[in-house]
Amino acid sequence: MARLLVCTQDCIESQAIQKYAQYIYDLQGDQFSDLKLVTLEVALSIKQTAIDLDLFIFGKPKQSVLGRLLAGNPCCKAVSQAPFSVLVVGQPHWPIQNILLIVRVEETDEAAVDWAGRLARASGANVSVLPILPPFTSVYLPTSYEETTLSELLSPKTQTGRQLRLLSQRLALWQIESILRFRQGEPWWQIHGEVKEGNYDLIVIGAEPYGSWRRLLIGELVGPMLGWMNRPLLVARPTQSPKGNKSEANNRIPAGSIYGNLLCF
Repeated sequence: MARLLVCTQDCIESQAIQKYAQYIYDLQGDQFSDLKLVTLEVALSIKQTAIDLDLFIFGKPKQSVLGRLLAGNPCCKAVSQAPFSVLVVGQPHWPIQNILLIVRVEETDEAAVDWAGRLARASGANVSVLPILPPFTSVYLPTSYEETTLSELLSPKTQTGRQLRLLSQRLALWQIESILRFRQGEPWWQIHGEVKEGNYDLIVIGAEPYGSWRRLLIGELVGPMLGWMNRPLLVARPTQSPKGNKSEANNRIPAGSIYGNLLCF
């Protein structure tokens, strides 16, 4: 079974985050074999295997502005170097009742959906889906976000529409109450506005799989979020499954033409 690793080294909310980690462990009691306190260096030295490790909870450490400029943000180090999903926690929020799932129609959306679904089913939380779409329009397309209508976004003729319909089916099958949030503007502004206005206990997003050159070209979402966000942020990476294990594949739902219980707002 997977292990839940927790790092509260130099953390302001050390005791609270340890209690939060115990809460997550209890929610996923059938998934984790144990809960272990570790340092960041120890966590990053562990090679990921699907059986040995699943989630790393990293408490935001105390750090001055000068320290961040000189040494960098340790949260970014944890997320970028860890080979597994990382839950960065500044101020713990529990019980988990409202989850914000951010999707970009990229490969790592799959891991984010799996984690959001897993925690929502265990806690009974509602899930709000915020699509950052069309992806990076200002770079690839001559139109602006303001010109993208909701009907165009949800059209079954587009990859975006098909992906959202598939997502809605999965949430409906899992009996999770969900709502589709749609915002305009640059990606970082959409996320900032939704987090600021929403009463979310947990934000889930897929890790950015591309290299530094592509991040420079199309922009980065996760890194900036780690700087200003204090609410728990789960950056999900795909879990490597042993060869021949079809349990995850059996949970995949083929794309269809219904929206399930996904509401638009």
